[in-house]
Amino acid sequence: MEKTQAINQLRNNLMRSIVFEGNTWNIYEDLRLKDKVLHKNLCKILKEMQRENPEKGIGKPEQLRYDLTGFWSRKLSQYDRLIYKFDDDSIHIFAIGGHYEDFKR
Repeated sequence: MEKTQAINQLRNNLMRSIVFEGNTWNIYEDLRLKDKVLHKNLCKILKEMQRENPEKGIGKPEQLRYDLTGFWSRKLSQYDRLIYKFDDDSIHIFAIGGHYEDFKR
């Protein structure tokens, strides 16, 4: 039992990798130059998701349904969202900005 607890604790202390899918890296870089407030919010959320449970935290994480089952959403602003999936090792970013209703798989 102690070995399992030690493995789980070690796993919890590791940070997840962030993978920018499609053109999300370009959007991330554009935000850095054009909207510093939104970029700062995005960075804060990404750091938290790397270190903590991506299902909880700032930005009101929401598990999406229907056509977007398996994806999660967090608020970057009143309108803008971050759309992502995650596993034990990484967080995959699929959309930055806009609303999840605008997101097409």
